[in-house]
Amino acid sequence: MSWQRRLPFYYGWIIAAIIFICFAVGYAAYHSFSIFYVAILNDFGWSRASTAAAYSAFSLIYGFTAPLAGWMIDRWGPRLVVPCAAVILGAGLLLTSQMTEIWQFFLLYGVISALGMQSMGIVPNFTFLSSWFVRKRGTVWGLAVAGVGVGTFIFAPLLQSIISAHGWRTAYIVLACAIILVVPTLYLGFARRQPQDLGMLPDGEDAATTTAANSATKAYAKDCIVDQEWAARDWSLGMAMRTRRFWAAFAGRFFETASMNVYLTHQAAYLGDMGQDKMIAASVVGMVGLIGSFGKALWGAVSDAVGREVSYLVVFAAGTVGATLLMLVRQGTDPWFIYLYALVYGICYGASSVLFLCVMGDLFQGKRAGAIVGGGYVAGGFGLAFGAFFGGYVFDLIGDYRWAFGATIPMMWLACLLYWLASPRKVRLVAGKLKGRMAEACGKTG
Repeated sequence: MSWQRRLPFYYGWIIAAIIFICFAVGYAAYHSFSIFYVAILNDFGWSRASTAAAYSAFSLIYGFTAPLAGWMIDRWGPRLVVPCAAVILGAGLLLTSQMTEIWQFFLLYGVISALGMQSMGIVPNFTFLSSWFVRKRGTVWGLAVAGVGVGTFIFAPLLQSIISAHGWRTAYIVLACAIILVVPTLYLGFARRQPQDLGMLPDGEDAATTTAANSATKAYAKDCIVDQEWAARDWSLGMAMRTRRFWAAFAGRFFETASMNVYLTHQAAYLGDMGQDKMIAASVVGMVGLIGSFGKALWGAVSDAVGREVSYLVVFAAGTVGATLLMLVRQGTDPWFIYLYALVYGICYGASSVLFLCVMGDLFQGKRAGAIVGGGYVAGGFGLAFGAFFGGYVFDLIGDYRWAFGATIPMMWLACLLYWLASPRKVRLVAGKLKGRMAEACGKTG
């Protein structure tokens, strides 16, 4: 018997921990951009729109390659794909550290680094983790993806301190080396493609428990269905793209991520313009990420109880309050007020990937569901690209970020409306709603 099977806990939790650490280290290259952005602007004097456009290019490549990343993980498995992707991302950052022209920034960070980031990112790792957890998938995925925010919380102030002491080029080199050393070591040393490779079953269950759990899962899957005809289809991406619901969710994802990336890209620069210390700005970036981590672990469970659409109402209400708080920051504003913004907006940010995956999972199920999710993530790439450029363009045009921050409020509520139009509640009931319906039925028959 191998050492993996002798562990006092299910090996799938090792897989979840690997993904958590991978996200913590890898996504620092993505979410620390607002810190590097300020340093690069000061060094080269490029316009804010053109500099932010490199991040837009990154976001576009990141979004468009999501289906490809899912396909590669299915074909070659995580032990090959993720380490290679980490090396590509690390190499892109190392080369970015030596750039001298803006076209090099677009190519090295915007293209090469983005290719590596996506192939070790959300879509391939969600596909990977889904082999290890079935009944507990939502909970475990929320914990694993929380690594994104924890990594941002750790790396944002760390990278800012390196930038202040040694410059942004050294900070990129340190980050690149961390990615190249940590991620391949974990995946090559500990990752296994599926539990069956170790003689295990998903969720760590034995055969008898799994049979009972599968029966319960099938019963739940049947009871929760509202639209029998829709749910009976074995969806493909092509079939999904011929539906109104897919495009409503697609457009919702665009406006959601567009509004989000105005903040993620420009919040540190705005706080600097307002005379705030660079370490305060960096800690705000990190705090948004940390609160977002708790949100990622929380929102899946909340939406299972109250529904996806109602959850989005709460999320975008928090986003609206967060936007208002940030726009109220002025010269001399106390740091506690800025941290309050980070707390409130972090709640909104934390829902981003989790709720969208839940919406798509409710709407489209079948053997090719991963490709449909990847297709939906293309909208996220467009949105992230637009948000980063839009914030910089508005500043260059008007000289004030607050107009861009204000514009995100209607974007958020348009996204909310579109998710309601996608109406996952009309296809499948969430667990909380199903329990309520069953309790109501029992009351009537009692």
